[in-house]
Amino acid sequence: MFAEGVTRALEASTNLTVVARGRTAADAFHIAKDATLDILLLEIEVPGVGIDGVRQMCHAKCHAKVIVLTALDDEGLVVGALRAGAQGYLLKDVTGADLRRAIESVHRGEPHVTLGLASRTLRSMVEKRANLFTSHDLVGLTAREHQVLAYLSQGLTNQEIGLKLGINVKTVKHYTVTLFAKMGVRNRVEAAAAMRIGDLSDVHVDGRVAQ
Repeated sequence: MFAEGVTRALEASTNLTVVARGRTAADAFHIAKDATLDILLLEIEVPGVGIDGVRQMCHAKCHAKVIVLTALDDEGLVVGALRAGAQGYLLKDVTGADLRRAIESVHRGEPHVTLGLASRTLRSMVEKRANLFTSHDLVGLTAREHQVLAYLSQGLTNQEIGLKLGINVKTVKHYTVTLFAKMGVRNRVEAAAAMRIGDLSDVHVDGRVAQ
């Protein structure tokens, strides 16, 4: 019943087409092999899937971008799924409109996590990793990289950051890749956590202080 509801929600959009549905881990791995697939919605509670299944699909079998769609409201699983290669983590109480927006965001290459869960995950990472990040981790960033990081931590998309700074999306992506490498982080969640720990309250963007 849930799968049917998701299918109806997605097909309400002219941009999305549901091409396959499965119920077991074997189904998921089979569907993941489809080279024409763009997005794979994956329930990690299915026996035989889990975080290890996400990792296997992302690094060996799956051509699509994986979005975890689950009822498991757990910060540790969010981090685990993202590190395993998932591009999104959504809770099953998501609305149809929000699900479509999340899929479109991930398709553009922008990771997406359910807002409330993302906030809790950030706070958890700040608490657990405070001893790993210091302000020294941010010293090597250029002024432009600091600006991109400040906007990124506010949840802006690459396109929105580009509009704010007057640069194209490709250039924004270049800055994010570079600053991630300098900071030693893997994604936006870790970068935002590092920024908060590093105390970037003195970084100015468009004449305003980034909080």
